Amino acid sequence: MNVTFDSSVWETVIDEVDDHHAKIKHKIRTGEIRPYICEIALSLEAIQRTSRRKFFENYKPSTRFENVPTDDSKLRMLVCLKPNEELHPGFHRKLRVKLFEARDLGFHVLKMTNFRTVRPRGIPDNMYVDHASKVEFWKYADSLARCSEYIIVLGCGQAAYSQFKEKYNLVGLNSQGIPCEYEKKFQEAIAEWVDGDSLSAHYAVENELFCTNDQAGNAGTRSIFHSQNRTQLERMFGIKIISSCDAAQL
Repeated sequence: MNVTFDSSVWETVIDEVDDHHAKIKHKIRTGEIRPYICEIALSLEAIQRTSRRKFFENYKPSTRFENVPTDDSKLRMLVCLKPNEELHPGFHRKLRVKLFEARDLGFHVLKMTNFRTVRPRGIPDNMYVDHASKVEFWKYADSLARCSEYIIVLGCGQAAYSQFKEKYNLVGLNSQGIPCEYEKKFQEAIAEWVDGDSLSAHYAVENELFCTNDQAGNAGTRSIFHSQNRTQLERMFGIKIISSCDAAQL
């Protein structure tokens, strides 16, 4: 059984905080559960909340320009944009230790596909899900995008961030221009984006279950984990969302 875990579960599974998380860990050890986590969640959580505004105000993707040889007199140039991993702070000690324990347990990481968004340094290469070819990767990326776009239509995922971006003319994840009183809402918007793209990566790799203890809380229907939105996702994409208690009983 392939199960994608969000951070509210996988970190507590590593720590075996109670009996049902210990049961999940045992099922992973015995191969009953094949565990996955999402790169986009790791990327954000590696940046401490108190440091995120400053980080995003200064972050820019890596840009490279290359001249392209031609057979005529025209000048052609290739512009390459990619995540600037050198600017990412990397994992703080506790999260790094948990990540390596997760690797030893057999966890795999689902790749991000939005190329300009920051990536974390320090994820072991052998944790990433390996797509057999470029064709397979682009199939994965297309499926992820299709699910993400539907989540936005529901008013979740990247929807709130897109509203901030349009209102304040934001570039990338840059938060410059956002009044301080809206900082918390901006951070919540980024967190909802992470939730949406995590579910989309789960769908794109065709895992069976997504495990979270997120019940939407104060976010209500703005959260993709609200019961109403869960029902829509299952109807449209067959995504089944369970809690850690459910996972322990698999």
